[in-house]
This record gives sequence, structure tokens and C-alpha cells, in this order.
Amino acid sequence: MQQRLYPDLLQPMLGLILAGCHGTVLVGGTSRSGKENILESHSILKQFYPDDSAVDLLNPEKRGLRLISHPILGLLVDGLCEITVETAEEALALYEEGRETLRRNGGNLSSRCSFMYSVNVERRLQADRGRDRQYCRSSLRVFDLAGGARKGDLYGVSPLIKVLEHVDTGATLGNRLLPLLLTDSLTGHGSTVLLYSIQPQGLLDEETPCALALANRVRGLETHVTPGQWCPQAAAREIRERIHELRTRMVSLQDCGKDDTRKLEELIQALQVVKDQDWEKRREQSKEIKEKRKGYQAGSSQSGMPRQNTDLQGVTERQTILQNQLRQELEAHMREGKVGVEKSQERLGRIQRLREALREEESRLVAAERESGQSEHHTDQAANGLSQLSEVELEYTKALDRRKRLAEEHQTLIQEELAKTERELGTDKVSKVDVTAVAVNLVLTLSAGRGPEWEFLRLGRERQVLVLQLEALRRERLEAERDLEAQHRRHAQELSALREESLRVFRVFRQMFEEQREMTEGRYRTLLLEAIQDAVYLSAQNQQLQAENKQLHRALAELKDALVARGDAGEGASTPAAMREPLPGRG
Repeated sequence: MQQRLYPDLLQPMLGLILAGCHGTVLVGGTSRSGKENILESHSILKQFYPDDSAVDLLNPEKRGLRLISHPILGLLVDGLCEITVETAEEALALYEEGRETLRRNGGNLSSRCSFMYSVNVERRLQADRGRDRQYCRSSLRVFDLAGGARKGDLYGVSPLIKVLEHVDTGATLGNRLLPLLLTDSLTGHGSTVLLYSIQPQGLLDEETPCALALANRVRGLETHVTPGQWCPQAAAREIRERIHELRTRMVSLQDCGKDDTRKLEELIQALQVVKDQDWEKRREQSKEIKEKRKGYQAGSSQSGMPRQNTDLQGVTERQTILQNQLRQELEAHMREGKVGVEKSQERLGRIQRLREALREEESRLVAAERESGQSEHHTDQAANGLSQLSEVELEYTKALDRRKRLAEEHQTLIQEELAKTERELGTDKVSKVDVTAVAVNLVLTLSAGRGPEWEFLRLGRERQVLVLQLEALRRERLEAERDLEAQHRRHAQELSALREESLRVFRVFRQMFEEQREMTEGRYRTLLLEAIQDAVYLSAQNQQLQAENKQLHRALAELKDALVARGDAGEGASTPAAMREPLPGRG
């Protein structure tokens, strides 16, 4: 059924919105009827409380909201945070952020609150040169209406019933935002679609006929779909002319009434609204709002980081100063050259102390970075704690809180019903109801003059209380069954994810082991190849040295032979000279 919602109902409305018409989607039904499935993964910009008050879920300043009836633009909400978006992803991000804010701020009242998401579309039309700019203006409103279609429902009555009663009787609604916006959507100049979620299979179900009757009443309303086009310059001129006429009339009259003053104030306010519709001004305001929201969101998450960043910055600055001092000492030592022994030892001592201090700062920097990394890791763990706990513990805790809150609401409602019974019957005593029990014990003290009619009335009221408690117990049982099924699915998903994670870790481990083995084998092969190459090279060098050694021995032997031969030749030449010497005694 949900697959047919968009092509059958919402897609035609989208075409009307793009053509300049206004569209409204009303989503009704009790909080346990499956209505959340229609609006799943959607967030709401405004949150309406049961007392008709409203808050802006995207504005951290929490300004008051006030409805303004503009003579040209229609109904506008003054004080509402408007953020310009250019892509569908940005709109979806705001959608999800609003949903998360709703979950945080709703609390026990979340099932009794109504919400609205609004998108305004403005497109510039082609205009002749010299003429004022024309714009096609349209809007889409999505209402998530709390409460049921029958009176006496556990979660209150739907605002549609109250609005339809005022529409039928023509009574005024005052300044309440939600009824006025609903009335404008049901009787204005736009297309409206009602999606109502019901449970026809429920026990003692009275919601279905009431819901069908409510839908039939909404279907009987008529709206006139007309495109919305406007010109800011022409609208400003028209309002200025009205202001001028009203001022002229007030000046001409000696006694101007309060109505004229109030009307003049409204016209001035309407002129200011037209001026605020300028796109450049709206973009600037949107940027300011985005910056404020970023600062508001980052304030809590970064509260523990400034101290660590300051410590890390101080260590880095001291390290830079020590590096500069060490560089200056080394440059002075190299520039001055040789100096005295005492001065040289003093300078070397300073250099050594600077190096030791630099090592200490480096160790401190490493420790600070490690501490910062651990802090960031703890911060990431804290940020991801919800997602990790939501796997098992957080989901279970939320389910328990939800069932407990539901039981408390049922008990409060039954106690109110008992008090109402006591007031209507005028009894002296009505016992308390134990919501955890199956039966309701009603002890009504009968007076002396009370007859069968009073007894019949008492039994009827007791039957209503019993039916109310049966309905409450049925809802609690369905909620418990739904939580049990969700826990079963969660455990099955956890088991499957754990099995997949184990297989993935095993595959990664095996891949890393194979890579490490291949790397080790490659390193060993490289070392073996280098050893073989070194052995071959050394062997070649050894052979070359041996050959050179042999050549040197041969050359040395030849040199010795030459020296011996030269010595023998010298002895043979000296003998004939001695024989020619004269004999002694000859004259």
C-alpha cells in the first residue's frame, strides 16, 4: 500500500507545487497504528504541544512563534527559522536533524504532540525588459497529527476533529497556530491529501468507523487550487499606497480611532515582511542561522578539546624555539672556527644541553600526540556510543522505557476515568486500579435510596472502565510483542554480522599472511642472489689478484736475472787491466 502513495497521491501534488500551487499532506492515526512507517526517516520543523504551544526544532535560540495573516502572502509564521537549501541532500539532512531533535525534546509528550514540516518554493518567471520581476510561489506542508478519531482515545483527540467543528460552526480559532494552519490547508487555495492509518483488526475496535467518518468529512471540504504568483515590487507599492491613504485619512480626521492605528501597524508590518522576502537577504540570514547552529552543535562535542590543543601547541612552540637556538649555536661555532679550549668546551656544553632539551621536547610531543589521539578515540567512541549500544543494550533500554511510559499513561488515563465515574455517580469510594492486573476491582458504596437505574448506570461505567483497561492491556501486549520481534531481528542481524566479520577478519589475516610470506621469500631470494653475486665478484677478483701476483713474481725473477748477468759482466772487464800493470824492478 505504501508503494502506491507516491505515484497515486503525492506525485500529482508535486506537479501542482512546481506549477505554483500550495499542497498539504495530513498524516493521522494513533501512534501505534503504523503511522510512523509513513513518516519514517523524516523530521519535523515545528512541534505542537497538547496545550497549543509551538516550538521551532531547528532554531537553537527557541524564539516565540506567532502567526501573521499577510494581505498578499497569506498565513506566515513569524519567528520561524528559515534555512535555504540548494540540493535534496541538504533538505534531507535538515529533515533528519529535526527528527533527532524531536526525539530528544519530545519525552513523554511525544505521543501527544503534532508536528509540521514546511517547504517553500519560489521560482522566478520570465518577464519583459523593464517590467517588475514576477515569482511563482508555492509551499508544501506535511502534518503529523497526534491523537485518534474518537473521543476518549488513550492518546487524545485528533486536532482535525476540533478544526472541523470550528469550520462547521464558523467559530473563531483565536491565535492558536495548529488549528489556524489546518484550517488554511483545508479551506484555502491548495491541494490537500489525507493519509490516515488505522487498525481494523483490533480488539473492541472503535477507531475504524470514527476514522472513516472523519476522512469522509475531510473529503467533503472544497478547496480552490490556484497558482500563486506575486511581484515583490508591486506588492510593496500597493502596501505603501494603502499606508499613504490611511495616514492621509488619519491626518484629516481630528480623532483617529484605535482601529486605524492597529491597521496602520499591521500594514507597516506587512511591508516589512515583503522587504524580508528578498532572496539575498534571506540567504544572508540563512548563513547566520547555519553558523549559529554549527556553533551550538559543536559546543558540547568540543568542550574537552581546547585544553589538549593548548598543551600540544605549547610543546610545539618550545620545540621550535629550541631548534632555532641550536641552529644559532652551530652556526656561531662554525663561523668563529678555532677558539680557546675553555670557550670551545663551554659552547659544546651548551650545544649538548640544547640537544638533550630538544630530545625531551620531542618525547613530550610524541606523548601529547598519543594522548590527543587517545582522547579523540575516546571522543569518537562516545560519539558512536549510541550506535554501538543501540545494537543490543540501548535498543532494549529504549523498549523498556517505552513500555513503562505506555503503562504509566494507561494507568493515568484509567485513574482519570475512575475519578470521572466517581464524580458522575456521586459515590463515596472508588478503589484504585492496578494496571498490571487483569481484572479491575471497583467497590462502589450504595446508598439507601439508590435503585436499579443507578445500578445499571454503575455497571455501564464499570464496563467502560473494563473496556478501557482491556484496550490498554492489548496495546501493551502488542508493544511487548513488537519489541520482542525487534530484539529477535536485532540478535539475528548481530549474529550474521558477527559471522561475516569473523570471515572477513580470517580472510584479511590469510591475505596478510600470504603477503608477508611472499615478502619474506622475496627478501631471502634477494639476499641469496646478492650473496651469489658477491661470491662471484670476489672469486673473479681473487683470480685477477693471483694472476697479477704471478706476473709480479715473474717480473721479479727476470729483474734478478738481469742484475746477476750485469754483475758477471763487470767482473770480466776488470781482469785485463790488472795484467798490464808493470812489474816492479823494471826501469
